[in-house]
Amino acid sequence: MPTVFASTPVEHLVEHSRFVGLALRLTCEEELAHCLSQTRDKYPGANHYTWAYRLGEWSARASDDGEPQGTAGLPMLHILERENWEQTLVIVARYFGGIKLGRGGLIRAYQHCSQLALSHVTPGRLTLVSNLQIEIDYSTFERARRAIESLALTSQLEFGASVTLTIDIETTRVEQLLALLNQSGREFWKLIASREAQLLLPNA
Repeated sequence: MPTVFASTPVEHLVEHSRFVGLALRLTCEEELAHCLSQTRDKYPGANHYTWAYRLGEWSARASDDGEPQGTAGLPMLHILERENWEQTLVIVARYFGGIKLGRGGLIRAYQHCSQLALSHVTPGRLTLVSNLQIEIDYSTFERARRAIESLALTSQLEFGASVTLTIDIETTRVEQLLALLNQSGREFWKLIASREAQLLLPNA
């Protein structure tokens, strides 16, 4: 399921009303107030700051922020649900242009602006990443480094009596890495430390 790794704001004009849409990553409900405050600071004076978020299958909310009930937040939420976004918040700031759009016009405008905002997102994915410290004998270092660099997300080297590599690697790839290292001989390397964390990575 996609979430937001990075995004850019978008604008949509309908009958002189200006709609500004933003898609943001939201990891918990407590972050909502901060996101709304930042949006109001960046786009001051809007008549409405409508929003919808979906944390996961069982956690979602929406607000019309003064627009007629069901014409803004809920249509925006339907897009998040339909496209299965998670940990994602969409905010649309509307500057009223003097012409009423009617229920149908409002629904279409908010849906379009939300869809536009999501189309300007670099999608991300949540994945488990392992941080490993590996000690390698100099005799097999070059071969091992090629294997590690082909799989690791990041790597750092420290030279001493042997070479110590500190790497970040997706947890699903750890077994593949260890198998490649074993091809050089199990006696030439050892795993010093290992820990896991969930990280947000851009979709490949």
